[in-house]
Amino acid sequence: MTGELEDTLHQICREASVVLSSSTVIEASVFKPGNASMYQNIRGVRYVDLLLSALISVDSYAQACIRGYNSKRPIYDLLYSSISTAKKMGIDFAIFGTALAHLPLAYSITLSANVSTLIGKASEVMRSLDEKETEWFSKALFLQTPSYLGRLESMDFREMKERLWDVFLYSAREDSLMRNITNNYKYSIEVYEILKEDKCNSLEKDVQSAFIRVLRENPDGLIYRKYGGRAALEVSAYAGRLHECPTDAELHEFNQYLTSKGYNPGSTADIIALGISLYRLEQWYEKTRSSVRLPLPRGCSRLL
Repeated sequence: MTGELEDTLHQICREASVVLSSSTVIEASVFKPGNASMYQNIRGVRYVDLLLSALISVDSYAQACIRGYNSKRPIYDLLYSSISTAKKMGIDFAIFGTALAHLPLAYSITLSANVSTLIGKASEVMRSLDEKETEWFSKALFLQTPSYLGRLESMDFREMKERLWDVFLYSAREDSLMRNITNNYKYSIEVYEILKEDKCNSLEKDVQSAFIRVLRENPDGLIYRKYGGRAALEVSAYAGRLHECPTDAELHEFNQYLTSKGYNPGSTADIIALGISLYRLEQWYEKTRSSVRLPLPRGCSRLL
């Protein structure tokens, strides 16, 4: 790789990684019932840790993007690296699910020409995740704060030895984020479409609308792991009673209900952050398509 090409690759990947990380900042800056945000800390999650975790993840996303162009693996050692860095700095890594789902997108950035083909490419990457990736995923989980961990029936995430794709499929039975990424980012695409439609007339209100819709349709995985299926279903039922563009009063009442019980729809927040990323990546692709373009790696074809 020539010096000029390498510089261009690093420029593209750095820009894309900032888009991905800043989507977490946007997600955390919007008031969403039960979630940590600039308006409230919640049990086990501080707003400042969300921001710092997003900043720490910039380098991992950029490295994943570079590896994707060069067809190098693994991927999930980068998740381990982010959590390890956070721990060394005394920071609680608060975006495990978001980072987990962002890495295949980051890996596929330079192999795609738009968001539609990016989703397809990232889904291919997901299906190729092997046992080596599972090892790194397990190591990352061991470092992660206990508030994220939980058992899925008889199998502990950290003891799985299968391909990582199979681990995700198993987890998808009971976790909304895993269902999202094993179904080609289906629910995050819904978020992306809501943001594009702008029915609620502002990004903040559109994000809140998307949050309520996703939570209504998909019982939250984090609530399920920590409090069980009945609690997750009750929260979804409550969300179903809110307007499409929920009022401030509705949102604050819902927030009081959730925080009083210690319920944090964290998996739903991850899905929202990914949807914001898709929305912002579409804008980024439009801006960079005509001005910066890498030659494809040998043997590859860019999806158009």
